[in-house]
Amino acid sequence: MKIYHQTGFRYNWNIESFEKGVGDGLIFSPINIDSDKLISFKENVKQVSFLDPQLYLLNEAKGSLDTYPYFPGNLKPDFSTPDLDNSHNELAKLCVDYQRENNFEYLVIPTRYHSDNPTNYFIDSTDFFVEPFCDYLKEIKNSKKVLLSVIIKTIMLTDDEKKNEVLNWITSHQNIDGVYIIFENNFTSKQIKDFDYLFNVLKFIKILKMNQLEVHIGYCNTEALLYSIAMPDSITIGSYENLRSFGIKRFQDLENGPMRGPNARLYSSYLLQWVDYVYIQAMEKLIANYEDFFDDSEFKPLMFKPDFKWHFAKAEPYRHYFYVFNKQIRDLPELQSDRIFYIKEMIKEALKLFNIIENNVLLDNDSDGSHLSTWFNVINAFEKEI
Repeated sequence: MKIYHQTGFRYNWNIESFEKGVGDGLIFSPINIDSDKLISFKENVKQVSFLDPQLYLLNEAKGSLDTYPYFPGNLKPDFSTPDLDNSHNELAKLCVDYQRENNFEYLVIPTRYHSDNPTNYFIDSTDFFVEPFCDYLKEIKNSKKVLLSVIIKTIMLTDDEKKNEVLNWITSHQNIDGVYIIFENNFTSKQIKDFDYLFNVLKFIKILKMNQLEVHIGYCNTEALLYSIAMPDSITIGSYENLRSFGIKRFQDLENGPMRGPNARLYSSYLLQWVDYVYIQAMEKLIANYEDFFDDSEFKPLMFKPDFKWHFAKAEPYRHYFYVFNKQIRDLPELQSDRIFYIKEMIKEALKLFNIIENNVLLDNDSDGSHLSTWFNVINAFEKEI
């Protein structure tokens, strides 16, 4: 299972970590990287990476998106859905040509985002994106693998009719090799604790794999470990929270008002959790050898110095996470049955450690192990589906 960096703001952290052996490649984000700058990136970086075209909102010119030749607003000012009738072939050509110019590992067919998918969503997606892209790829005798971007809304997991509709649509396309799939969730907790949601995600991945499709999951948080038991082809690591959970606001050109940043957090592979730094400070005072609950990395000594100023925008917690989570994924067994047993043991050990911590330091629901019992139960339920 590969690990891709989900790039965004401060993408240089991802590239620097990748060049030190963390991850297998990157998923590039046009709203954050100017088109010409991306073209100038090292070939050996681009050849193992791919582009998310980010045409989710068609004509939202967020960040650097309008520097890309395939951006619809460059084809026609005030581009809107009806303009796709006349522009879909040109858009497909420009998008494919740009990806080929960069010699990315995969060619990606974009998708659109709707808060509520219209009834003709899949027909339009086929007519305006899938068919023109596949037709052009056939015309140029493309030899690279092709991924179809798909956003899976929660209702597509919980409603059998909608789930079957999206699965039938994905598997009906004979000219794609796999999917770049994004599971949208609107949970308010930092970790996903919904049994039905997680169980349905695992079953969804399993069905796609049974249909011989590559499955690349974007915008993953710690639940990537859980998803790994369905044997996807890749998961992602991202720095800020909006790169570990998909939200459309990231792609909207909203007025910048005052915004309060989240508290800094540190990931622990032993706890399977990101712990708020205020609890780390409490642990320092109340638990002997408190630092042993956190993994070693080249960044740990600096973060555990008394004068380190914790802040969510600092690089060290994220660079630490990239290194630690990459190692945690690499250590997973190859065989599915072995992987399932291994992760269940990890969860049991994490719960024991939380018991030790909470004898001294009480944690809130976003720093504790309250997600782990659900994960354990989801794994047990999924085992019966295999």
